[in-house]
Amino acid sequence: MAKLLCRLYDPQQGSIRVDGIDLRELPLPAWRTRLAAVFQDFVRYELPLRDNIAPLGAPDRLIEKALAQAGADGLAGLDTPLAKGYPRGVDLSGGQWQQRVALGRAIATVGGGADVVLLDEPTAMLDVRGEAEIFRRLLAATEAATTILISHRFSTVRQVDRICVVEHGQAIETGSHGELIARGGRYQTMYELQASRFVELNEQGEEVIYEPL
Repeated sequence: MAKLLCRLYDPQQGSIRVDGIDLRELPLPAWRTRLAAVFQDFVRYELPLRDNIAPLGAPDRLIEKALAQAGADGLAGLDTPLAKGYPRGVDLSGGQWQQRVALGRAIATVGGGADVVLLDEPTAMLDVRGEAEIFRRLLAATEAATTILISHRFSTVRQVDRICVVEHGQAIETGSHGELIARGGRYQTMYELQASRFVELNEQGEEVIYEPL
């Protein structure tokens, strides 16, 4: 769905409408300037940190603010290449790319004027606590934008204003977390099943059940 909204390809059936207008009728460059998208398979550029946060360019102050909001202000200098093969280059871990650089890129895009944020399973590699921290940061930094999140993790899903449960390509339930739990339908069943699987080890090595936030 997120890639359809970005118009990386168009739907083979039906249509996506924005304010009643078929998305295919909107000028593509203008539409994409309104979007900040983070996918599970985000792009890593062997370029300086500055260009990874703002590939199309942005003032340094905006980039630095986005890095701070993403918790990445101490990650590297703006001119530091994000690849070991270059002089003074650094090699970031997969978690740093996912938790800091991709997040900073989305925040910088919103700071540059985008008003729609698309998140398609962007933190699937992270544990529940790491994902919850990222979304707290992201939602705080993009509160003026519309955020569309695609996720199977209820610790994140329950933070949004409106949830749409999709099954076999059909929307079968919509509502807030509280409304869907009270309804006792498919959402409640999936939520309770996933919550029962959140088991972690504490500092003493003992198992602790971790309820979704």
